[in-house]
Amino acid sequence: MIQSLRQIRRRIRSVESTQKLTRAMEMISMAKLRSTQNRLNIFKNYFYALEGILGNSIGCLSGSDHQFLTHGKSKKICLCVIAADTGLCGVYNNGVLKAAEDFLSRHKKEEVTAVCVGKKALQFMEKRAIPIEGSFVSLNGRYSHAAADSIAQALVKIFSSGRAGKVYAAYTFFESGARHKPAVEKILNIELPRHKKNIFFVEPSASELIDAFIPVYIAARLRFILLNAFACEHSARAIAMGEATDNAEELLEGLVLMRNKVRQANITREIIEVISSSEALKG
Repeated sequence: MIQSLRQIRRRIRSVESTQKLTRAMEMISMAKLRSTQNRLNIFKNYFYALEGILGNSIGCLSGSDHQFLTHGKSKKICLCVIAADTGLCGVYNNGVLKAAEDFLSRHKKEEVTAVCVGKKALQFMEKRAIPIEGSFVSLNGRYSHAAADSIAQALVKIFSSGRAGKVYAAYTFFESGARHKPAVEKILNIELPRHKKNIFFVEPSASELIDAFIPVYIAARLRFILLNAFACEHSARAIAMGEATDNAEELLEGLVLMRNKVRQANITREIIEVISSSEALKG
């Protein structure tokens, strides 16, 4: 019984230590989420306005053979998968990697290469023997314009060099703190609805405006995608650590109750031994 009590105490200390760690990780993830979500909310309006301007500009053209508005000659497809570098974030990685898996299964007949953002994405593609065009790891959910622009430049280079005729991105769209939606979207070539209802007069010309606009739009789209992905990662990790903290609290309550029962049993046994010894001396 005494040894069992010691084991329970050791387990209690272990659970208490784990609970402190998960609570700290939850708080850190919440802080990162607030920062990333604020940047996403600010950038969202800019991106949608930029996308609207580009759509209007494309609508002013009767036809365009711009490199980024038409399909590439190559039949290869490049898939950019954005996942986390680490685990402990619930189903976040599983969701986006499942979306990537579905995409690969739908394009079995085509040659697919990959650009991986995050170690989990890299491991996923390497396991399936998908050729890797580039990888961006150890970002650990820390967003920066430089990182997003580097990914955008890599994808543009793959498309413009003819190594892929289409470029897609698999990432997780941030709907709210508790709702995340894995998505696969086409990045290149650019396909936006033509707003033919409105007539715009562009100086010096719509084609020149589009030439200047497209690099800005591609960079902005990758920034928007990366902000969504990182916001989802921090949110998922905060939720997962919150649940782990609650589970630890429940386990701790059970262990404390067990410790008290064992302690009470030891006290009762010792009292009975004392009484028995006393009765034996009397008799």
